[in-house]
Amino acid sequence: MKLKRSILKCLWILISLLAVEVGAQEVDSSRFKVAEEKPFEVAKEEKEKEFIRHDLRIGVDLSTIISGALTPIRRGVDLSVEYNIKPKIFLMLEGGYNYYEKESVRIQYNSKGSYIRLGFDYNLRNPVSENDRDIFYMGLRYAYSRFTQEVPMYLLVNGYWGNSISSFGPEDGYAHWWEFVTGFKVEVLKNWYLGMGMRLKSFISRSKTNIEPVQFVPGYAKSYNSGVLNFNYTVSYNIPLNYKKKKLPVYERNK
Repeated sequence: MKLKRSILKCLWILISLLAVEVGAQEVDSSRFKVAEEKPFEVAKEEKEKEFIRHDLRIGVDLSTIISGALTPIRRGVDLSVEYNIKPKIFLMLEGGYNYYEKESVRIQYNSKGSYIRLGFDYNLRNPVSENDRDIFYMGLRYAYSRFTQEVPMYLLVNGYWGNSISSFGPEDGYAHWWEFVTGFKVEVLKNWYLGMGMRLKSFISRSKTNIEPVQFVPGYAKSYNSGVLNFNYTVSYNIPLNYKKKKLPVYERNK
């Protein structure tokens, strides 16, 4: 009897253990469910700065200012703006105003007017670093000037009839010419540049007036010269335009 009870008790324990093991092996499938992959989509665009080399220089010709300070014969101002559209190519816009007068015993003459020059420079120098903006350039210009000239007095010397004084009133004129330029610009302080250049000029055409030859064309020089070679000294300031905003896509998953 006792043996029978012992056998039944053992069977009961075995059945209980089996039931616990089966229950432990039952797993909630939701816990192991693999997350469904969802495709990416462009949610929005953000702007980020990108380095792009650009220069905008504004300069003034020191030689014109210095000559006007030293002598009243020629006075004026000459300004320039340059912008590089390519790493070695600069668009040039130059212009100014000149006043010239000549006075002697036999003649009084004055000429005044403005001028503009358009063209480009090509940098022959390779930069040694990303921030190196020193240049050695060659370039071409087309120039145009409008001016007014006048001879308030001139003396006619005649040994037979005697001397006489006459004059020419104000007359307007114009002139076209081209220029070949070369020179260099070096940075002496942060964003400040000093330069020296040479200009070879020659007329394309000019107006004819009663005052011939025209003594002085603003922006050119004494106009009875077939060609003019002169030098200039400049100081300019570089406005940094090295960055621009570039749109970059930002991706996120679809919900």
